[in-house]
Amino acid sequence: IAPEWVAQHRGEVHVLDVRAAAELDGELGHLAEAQLIPLDELRERVAEVATDKPVVVVCQTGRRSALATAILEKAGVTRIANLAGGMVTWRDLGLPS
Repeated sequence: IAPEWVAQHRGEVHVLDVRAAAELDGELGHLAEAQLIPLDELRERVAEVATDKPVVVVCQTGRRSALATAILEKAGVTRIANLAGGMVTWRDLGLPS
């Protein structure tokens, strides 16, 4: 899903960040109110993902979030999207975190 769309509709989606905890405070930062579940923990913690809103999965470049999207789909989550380009693209576009 396009970062610009997510920026405009933040209140309508649940953001799931699948990076390592240490990456949240790195140079790319993180999206406010994003839920953190590192990719390597997602299979065991999938029940913790809020599904009352569509889920947008975020990582650094979009690769880990693509894997996370597949994990969530396999677990039965149907309203889900991968943030195109991840936090690198988000930062490059100058979108608010």
